[in-house]
Amino acid sequence: MGEWWLYVLVFVFGYLTHKTFYFFRSIRLSISLIRVSQLISLAVLAASTENFYYSHTNRIRRMKENDESEENIRKTRRAFNKEIAMYRDKGVKEILAQHPKFYDPIVPFDDWKSAMTYLEQNRTYVKQLIKQAEK
Repeated sequence: MGEWWLYVLVFVFGYLTHKTFYFFRSIRLSISLIRVSQLISLAVLAASTENFYYSHTNRIRRMKENDESEENIRKTRRAFNKEIAMYRDKGVKEILAQHPKFYDPIVPFDDWKSAMTYLEQNRTYVKQLIKQAEK
């Protein structure tokens, strides 16, 4: 056997090593993108929920100013609580539905409470992303 077999084997080994490292790098990048997109989605969902609460508070305040009955105010609060619970649950379910089941092990939340815990754990990172987007 000539020396050229050694060159071929080194080339094949190098090529396969390059492809393997490229594959792992692309997996890491795709997982990072999924996590960032989930954090941004959760931040938007949380902000919209805040606005939803603000509009509800404003509505209750106006009802009190207009001397609405306590029963109407209670019914409005109950209806709002049901609406906001459905909104939050549906929002989290939609975020989870946007990625394939293959990525389920890397998603650290499955309901509103765990989603907000995950968002809180990454609060500084989300703030940095928002600041970069504002520039």
